[in-house]
Amino acid sequence: MDRAASAQRGRHRGAHRDPLGVTFTLLWGLGHITTLVLLGTVAQHQLGADHQFAAPPARAVPDREPTA
Repeated sequence: MDRAASAQRGRHRGAHRDPLGVTFTLLWGLGHITTLVLLGTVAQHQLGADHQFAAPPARAVPDREPTA
């Protein structure tokens, strides 16, 4: 049996030359990293010291008395 033929056994012919698969894998990984960064940024913003309490309501007293 030829040594070069046995080394290639188990691989598809174009497995080492699959630019589309590599591109999709890179986009998938980049998308996940971007999502994690955005979620971390939102969490840091929400848990920051400037946002400890809810904002006061715009109108604390109604404009007119409610009808019974």
